[in-house]
Amino acid sequence: MNKGLYRKLALNNIKKNMNTFLPFSLSGIAMTAMFYMLYSIRVQADENSFFGARTMREILGFGIVVCGIFAVFVLFYTNSFLMKRRSKEFGLYSILGMEKKHIAKVVFWEIAVVGIVSIIAGLLAGMLFSRLMFLILLKMLRLNTEFAFGISVTALFYTFVLFAGAFVFIMVANGIRVALLKPMDLMRSEQTGEREPKAKWLMAVLGIASLVTGYYLAVTVDNPIKAIGTFFIAVLFVIAGTYLVFISGSIALLKLLKKSKNYYYQKNHFITVSGMMYRMKQNAAGLATICILSTAVLVVISGTVSLYIGTDESIRNRYPKDVMTSYLYEADMEEELGGGHYDYSVLTPAIMRQASKYHVKVEDIEQYYSFYDYGKWENNRFVLGDLSFDDGVELEVFMLEDYETVSGEKTALQEGEVLAWASDDIKLGDTIDIVGKQYQIKSVMEKIPFSVSIDGCTPQIFLIVPDFETMKEIRDTINASYKENSKDFYYDNCISYNYNFDLKGKAEDKEAFGTNLRDAIDKTNIAHLCIVHCIDIDQKDFYSIYGSLFFVGIFIGTMFLITTVMIIYYKQISEGYDDRERFEILQKVGMSRKEVKSVIRSQIVLVFFLPILLAVIHICFAFNIIRKMLLLLELTNVALFIGCTAATVAIFSIVYATVYSLTAKTYYRITYSN
Repeated sequence: MNKGLYRKLALNNIKKNMNTFLPFSLSGIAMTAMFYMLYSIRVQADENSFFGARTMREILGFGIVVCGIFAVFVLFYTNSFLMKRRSKEFGLYSILGMEKKHIAKVVFWEIAVVGIVSIIAGLLAGMLFSRLMFLILLKMLRLNTEFAFGISVTALFYTFVLFAGAFVFIMVANGIRVALLKPMDLMRSEQTGEREPKAKWLMAVLGIASLVTGYYLAVTVDNPIKAIGTFFIAVLFVIAGTYLVFISGSIALLKLLKKSKNYYYQKNHFITVSGMMYRMKQNAAGLATICILSTAVLVVISGTVSLYIGTDESIRNRYPKDVMTSYLYEADMEEELGGGHYDYSVLTPAIMRQASKYHVKVEDIEQYYSFYDYGKWENNRFVLGDLSFDDGVELEVFMLEDYETVSGEKTALQEGEVLAWASDDIKLGDTIDIVGKQYQIKSVMEKIPFSVSIDGCTPQIFLIVPDFETMKEIRDTINASYKENSKDFYYDNCISYNYNFDLKGKAEDKEAFGTNLRDAIDKTNIAHLCIVHCIDIDQKDFYSIYGSLFFVGIFIGTMFLITTVMIIYYKQISEGYDDRERFEILQKVGMSRKEVKSVIRSQIVLVFFLPILLAVIHICFAFNIIRKMLLLLELTNVALFIGCTAATVAIFSIVYATVYSLTAKTYYRITYSN
């Protein structure tokens, strides 16, 4: 057979089946462009040095892997639909004398043409929009870095290799599929799976149990650190439960509807239920996939949008003051310091000179001593021992003198008395035991006046003690316990002297002030400078993380959305062709155009709005565990997360309804014969 004939047949087939090949090509173009853009942006981050580039590279690298996996998944799924739709055509070719190898060559050229067009067009689109996407990312990171942005040869190479490889594997898979099918199988392949399935009640019960287990894990987790591991376990249960409920539960539901005479023996309901019954197993898997992808879109976008919008608040949670410095007060420093305390007057003049040099104003200075340790909370006792991040509690101790200075409130504490504050998950009694030493809780404070971070990730206890000697007593008691119980290594915890303040001035001046502050403090020879944090510098780290997460989240969410749309579209097309003969018979026996459309609408509403409904239920039950994980990234604004989630659900529902409307029209055109 003439080789050119294969190409002509392939091109002719593509033209005749444009309603299926065009979406395949468009999805291939979109996936290629998005993958190239992400890879190109990462290459630019590698080649240029700017603040946050390292974090950006790591997050973009994760996004590249996810996008690559899903791009290949979408291509293979779309191809499987194309092959199913072409079964009768291939059977006809075989009956007319074409051998399987000839059919395989035609299929080869079809995929080759689509693949070449998709890769070339996708790379061109990626090169066209990659600079724009990179500028948007820099804007999200609040960076004004200027450098030449060129075409990345590395990104071109890896994008070409990935998608060329994907299309080659598709060609091989298609060739194997054609080789394994017989001519009569090809003619009848579209009619397979028409036997009415049985309701598998055990699978339905297992599906519901799996969903309930996943929901329970998500709702009951109370520790943000535990939430990470629990989340993935809950996801596995929910995915398994979703598939089982759709595959077995949907069939059981249809059988129950069929037994209901009042519902089933109505013209529209009879046709819808009986028609869906025969192919529900195949439909259910697709519907479950739509549900899982819809949930993924809602989770990824709502989470990353919340983080990005709440970046400023997250930064302020971490840094209650613009500048935060601390100095270690070690046990042997009392003689060195003379009176036993740091000399406050040494530090203030140096900071004021630094502020004058960089044209900024120091405001709201806050000075206090504190002691911090990490242990376990057991029966109203703070104890040490084998700790993990998911069962620990933070203890921080302050001095009454500093408390009165910062809060402006006067109170009295006797020896052995303390004021206390604890996070909601800790119940305080009348006394508190700290490694065997008991203190009487005089009262529980409503809030802490000091500039400390209350992030909600780890349970926290704050104590106000009468004097510096009591603070040192707690320090010595804890350090003695460490020394006594440690076999190999221990270290002495230290009291910290904290000097924090706010800044007023231009952003660039405050950044310059913070950059050189440590050197200015070192010149005062103040003992044991430990930490110097400036919010105007450290906020760049936050924006590099949250901005990159938001950017990648939008990309991944878009790919999930494209995948969802493609599955919905091809599912409607597939159902349309499967139902066409049935509706042709109904029209011949007298069903009107209006009645056909009513039946179609009833069937589509019944099937295609179940996934989005269950996806919304999934996101509602996942709300608690996602909120806990966001606490690890300093997002404590629950109202913001609720608002972003609600907005994401609303927008996604509109997109979903639009896709439903468009695909319903396609389904109607296929099934209704004039």
